[in-house]
Amino acid sequence: MTAWIEVLKALTDGPDLPVRGSIYEVRAEGTPESFGHEPGHSGGGSMLAVPDTGCRVWLQGRRVRVENVDGNPIFISDGSRAWDFTGHVDRPRVGSLARVVYLGPSQFLLQRRSTAEWTGSDFAQPVDQVETTDFAGRRCWTVRLAPPTGKPYPLRIWVDIESGQMLANRLEETGVGSEFIDLVVGEPLDETLFVWDGPAYTSEQYQQILRDERREHQLQQAQWFAENVTATALTTRVPIDFTPVDARETDPDTGGFDAQNRSTMLSRRRRRTEGWDPKWGILHYAWSTPEWDWAAGARDVDLDDAAVDELQQRLHPNEPVDRVRRIDPAGRPRRR
Repeated sequence: MTAWIEVLKALTDGPDLPVRGSIYEVRAEGTPESFGHEPGHSGGGSMLAVPDTGCRVWLQGRRVRVENVDGNPIFISDGSRAWDFTGHVDRPRVGSLARVVYLGPSQFLLQRRSTAEWTGSDFAQPVDQVETTDFAGRRCWTVRLAPPTGKPYPLRIWVDIESGQMLANRLEETGVGSEFIDLVVGEPLDETLFVWDGPAYTSEQYQQILRDERREHQLQQAQWFAENVTATALTTRVPIDFTPVDARETDPDTGGFDAQNRSTMLSRRRRRTEGWDPKWGILHYAWSTPEWDWAAGARDVDLDDAAVDELQQRLHPNEPVDRVRRIDPAGRPRRR
């Protein structure tokens, strides 16, 4: 009988034989997501691959290359550096493996976990004995791993004995998992598979691009709010500043929006017969004008009737207001 420590050593330390193949998510036969290519499996009913979930992989130790089924790279690592192609920019992000982590398809099969990670509680501890079986034409160990708190089912894994590579995982109770298809073990791999010699952004450059894009988006939101709601400063007597940093249209056809800054929230919807009460967890007011249902709330600020009256005059001066409610999640609503 194989001890769990032997499986654990293979998973963490190798022997690092080269491996290539395709990985697909799988479902139990008969589910609407599956289609007719049957990968290798052991026991139970047939498991069929899910379309549009596949990736092609080349592995050797900590070196990895992942491509989508069309041959475009998703992630490349030479064991120390990594290139992530999943961003929306025109080139990959490059950095150390500690900073650029693979979070793409079938990551549980492809990420080599450290010994420390295998001492945790996230599908890291066996719940029964290790068994030996055949999987995808390979001699494998298989064992079920205990689920973390909040997840109901254990995860069964299959580990190739010769290479130490995890070949499949599956929640047997639901029939959901991922596994290698068309597996080849021991074939030499070209070293150039694991490097990228094209242009790339450093992590710092990539974060700056995201910050610039975020700022540009906020400026566009602020411009929309000024043009479609009000350009008037929304600071009330207290004072409470409702001028938004983020303003998002909830429905371009109606003009509804959600706006906020670090301290306040402001929203409107088309007027409904039954009124509108947002499910906010902070003290807020809700009211209606002839066309709109409105809501305004403040975090860590004493929002009162006078402040809301002033805000209403800035948002929709001289319009009649009705159905005013003060809603305190910690207490009871008060109407006026």
